[in-house]
Amino acid sequence: MIDCEKKLEELSIKLKELSDAEKECLQDLSFPFIPNFDESFKLSKNKILLVGQETRGWQGKLKKFLEPELDIKSIIENSKNRHITLSDTESAGQSSFLQFMKKIKSKNNNEYVQWLNFYLFDYKKKSFNKLSKNNSYKNVYEELKQLSIQNLSEQIIELKPKVIFFVGQYHHNFPKLEEILNLSSNEKIILKEPVDKFTMKIWNDEILVFRAPHPAHFASVSQKARKATLNYLQLFNESEDILEFRKKLSLM
Repeated sequence: MIDCEKKLEELSIKLKELSDAEKECLQDLSFPFIPNFDESFKLSKNKILLVGQETRGWQGKLKKFLEPELDIKSIIENSKNRHITLSDTESAGQSSFLQFMKKIKSKNNNEYVQWLNFYLFDYKKKSFNKLSKNNSYKNVYEELKQLSIQNLSEQIIELKPKVIFFVGQYHHNFPKLEEILNLSSNEKIILKEPVDKFTMKIWNDEILVFRAPHPAHFASVSQKARKATLNYLQLFNESEDILEFRKKLSLM
């Protein structure tokens, strides 16, 4: 939601139209994740996006969106300020996700890495997907899921990245994102030595896309997959463009 004020107003209207039974789940859903967009991203060489899955508690409860006097500007500002604080990789702390972002930054000439999330909300400070397990909230889940995927697609289109790291399961919703993006090409790179749980694609003949497990997954196979993303990022960083990167891949 790069320009998200109107969308949050529309969200508030839709939530108020829910049945009383459906509104019960709003107490366990977080505020929407509204990231800050740093101008230095546009100036960076590789324009890297790091897409997580969802937050673990974010600012407040979505139930507040039912209130008649909703200060949307403050909600957006507070979310962006928190995003700025957490995006400071020098103070990544114990967060495995932020530590991984720090590693990407080190391979990216220490330039800015833009953090986004697949889902706008978390549920009970855990996976948003858990909301889908309750039949009473199926419609709410589908509505918020669609809003999340549409939002992410718009962010990707507007930001025009050269590289995207997707680190999450996304509960089989990743193809829906690719569909909404209406890609002109979606090429999966076949490696001579495949790495388990690691996928590399090229979208629209110009965007390098990595998929690997979330940094919170510490199994050796997951760590190897994330290491592969960093190694191929380094190769891309040493290439003039995506064409040269392809040539280097063919020689490996």
